[in-house]
Amino acid sequence: MEILFEILIQFVIEVFGQALVEILAELGLESLKAALERPNRSPWLAALGYFFLGGTLGGLSLLVRRERLFLPGPLPGLSLVASPLCVGAIMGAWGRYRRQRGQTTTNLATFGGGAAFALGTAVVRFVWAR
Repeated sequence: MEILFEILIQFVIEVFGQALVEILAELGLESLKAALERPNRSPWLAALGYFFLGGTLGGLSLLVRRERLFLPGPLPGLSLVASPLCVGAIMGAWGRYRRQRGQTTTNLATFGGGAAFALGTAVVRFVWAR
């Protein structure tokens, strides 16, 4: 039972921490986009860029803490699937929320953009964290 609780806590911290970072990044990118007055580009190209940006963030996070945040659970690699799906859903909802209020958003505030960013981070941490 303790292992299940630990896995649940790990999942919640990982997903909401990642979503918070992405929301802050989206707000910053939106400010930059508005300053440059550029429209959104291809969602596929943006997703590729967000994947690499997420990988960069994952690499930087290894400089802060090289160890895994939690011990590996019974399903190694679960974060490679669950984190992008959950963070993508959160970022998609965030984008809809902002667009319904008449605000412009970047491609990061979509399911695909959020999922790509989270996948990049998860892959780097999965491969190189001890």
